[in-house]
Amino acid sequence: MNETTRAILVALNYKTDLNLTKISIEELKGLAHANRIKVVDTVIQSSDRIDPRFYIGSGKVNEIKRSVEILNIDVVIFDDTLSPAQIRNLESVLETQIIDRSFLILQIFAERAKTRQAMLEVSLAQKLYLLPRLIGMSKSLSRQGGGSFNAKGPGETKLELDRRKIHEEISQIKAELKEIKKTLEINRKQRIENEIPVVALVGYTNAGKSSLMNYFSEHYAQDKTLVFEENMLFATLDTKAKRIKINNYPPFILIDTVGFISKLPPELINSFESTLSDIQSAQLILHVIDGLNPTELEIQLTQQILKNLGILDTPRVLVVTKRDLRLYPPILKDDYLYVSSKTGEGMEELIQSIFSNIYKDSRIYKFIIPFQDMRIFDEIKNDITVLDMNYVENGLELRALIPQAIVRRIEKYFK
Repeated sequence: MNETTRAILVALNYKTDLNLTKISIEELKGLAHANRIKVVDTVIQSSDRIDPRFYIGSGKVNEIKRSVEILNIDVVIFDDTLSPAQIRNLESVLETQIIDRSFLILQIFAERAKTRQAMLEVSLAQKLYLLPRLIGMSKSLSRQGGGSFNAKGPGETKLELDRRKIHEEISQIKAELKEIKKTLEINRKQRIENEIPVVALVGYTNAGKSSLMNYFSEHYAQDKTLVFEENMLFATLDTKAKRIKINNYPPFILIDTVGFISKLPPELINSFESTLSDIQSAQLILHVIDGLNPTELEIQLTQQILKNLGILDTPRVLVVTKRDLRLYPPILKDDYLYVSSKTGEGMEELIQSIFSNIYKDSRIYKFIIPFQDMRIFDEIKNDITVLDMNYVENGLELRALIPQAIVRRIEKYFK
């Protein structure tokens, strides 16, 4: 796809604040840009009802038809999910390709998926999206699979029109994802057994999560491989996990997850169950906000998705990024930490906040490990924060911040 594909964006301001609709259609512009589509015009209609035939009013459809002809438009993109009948009716009148927000997001995910798990999850979401749209939509789906704007992956007409085959492939994908999920569960159980806390980065796509992950990887991880970091929506879809060890502090696992976005297709949320379940295993959530464009809407959106995942009660720290690119701190309702992944500003405060949350049960203990038991120190030294250490006549004397899980293993050495 290149930017010779010309589009009109259409939004319906239906019983909501016009400013929210404007924010949403600006977001749709970003999605179109991510798909290398050139936005030529935008249309917003305010109405107290949704037209069952065209979604928008028939008069507005006729206005758009004239714009399509004058501006040489290839595709009209709607800011909400359309029904199969609405797509069919709109294409019949406008005589051009019609796609909706969900289809556009699915296309981005299809292009960005790299790992086997991500590709399977996207493929499942695409099929779940297409399945209810097959009946009576052969012409429309043929356009979506082979028109100016092409679907990647399972988008061929033959596949789309064979409902039985799609059902079979959905079952196959779910079975393979189930096996992947088993492996992930084993890894999670091992982390739990090792009693290493998990900290999850969540938030809007393009908020700066990957930059934060890279900062911690460069400074505090043994594996310093960086994740892909770019100023684009959904730059990465794959969950990344790193073991972080900061000075004498106990370790934790930091995970970077797929970004959120408003009106995220339910098919994607269902399909990315394995990826999103990483968030559910976290002891702390770092809710990352784009410091250049912080909005209460994005905060509310992320909170709603977390609520839908059943994890709103997990401790959460609001982290506003890109401090180095802004003159003044943003004004938000909630308390937040203000950081820069480029300069390191605010990172010490963030680190202190992380440890005060994930090691709430840690206490300071003073004890001596006899020389003959020094192997114990080798086993626990990476899981405790050593404050003082001295060799004395009968062994190694320590004063350390110790999690209760470790205390049980060494309490016999306490003074």
